Amino acid sequence: MAAEFIDFKVGKEIEWLELNLLKTNIPLSKSDITRLSQVEQEDVIDSWIQELNERINLYNNPIYSVKNNRITPNFSWEDIPEYFLCLYYSYNGANDNSGGTKLFEKISAETLKNFINGKVYTLGFPASKGFNDYLDDLSIECIEVRNMPADTSYKDDGVDVVGYKLFEDNRGANLYVLLQCAAGRHWTTKKPINLNRWTNYIVWYSDNIIQSISTVEYVSKKDWDKRSSTYGMLIDRVRIFNFLYKENVELGLREETKKWCKVKIEEGI
Repeated sequence: MAAEFIDFKVGKEIEWLELNLLKTNIPLSKSDITRLSQVEQEDVIDSWIQELNERINLYNNPIYSVKNNRITPNFSWEDIPEYFLCLYYSYNGANDNSGGTKLFEKISAETLKNFINGKVYTLGFPASKGFNDYLDDLSIECIEVRNMPADTSYKDDGVDVVGYKLFEDNRGANLYVLLQCAAGRHWTTKKPINLNRWTNYIVWYSDNIIQSISTVEYVSKKDWDKRSSTYGMLIDRVRIFNFLYKENVELGLREETKKWCKVKIEEGI
């Protein structure tokens, strides 16, 4: 039984618990956690269980239940592979060249679309187009005036997805969300989106724009104000779960993500 579980990693204790619960779909008792982690301090194990229990309250559909120091999964990885991908990258980092970061952009885009109940435009799809071509498309789609051309050295100038909700009266001044997607561990080193440039590429006023960042991490209460004051609207792993699954996940994305997760599980994570 122990061979099915993922090796323990210090500093990522909660992610380790979550990954194992979703991967195996087997409940974990306090004694199981002690044995698998080889951490013998009872108060430390208690703190992990308490932390996981506190996080459960943030989910609109609890992923786990905790009772009598026993954690029971309510889903398997196959039920929520997109969330499992986020957990994997949070635990291992995203420098694997497996295509998972592109999947995370699609996951983030779907999450944002569901949140604003609007539409999304993902930069980089199709890859054959240049940045200025994407900007031309966006200005038409959002009914805003195209202005300054972007420097050709910019790939996407920090924006991976644009979410928009139109009033559908063929006029501008709608709601726009500029989202950068950060699948890596070091997402807090990313630079915020440069609105000085983005409001010149297209004449959409800053008062109508929300800056945002998505991350595979869980952002703690302690860090929330610091990160949101830097990057704007935070879409962390909890918010991805809460809004991605409000609608049925697009079939192609689900199939791609399941295939990706299966490979990682077979590799032993």
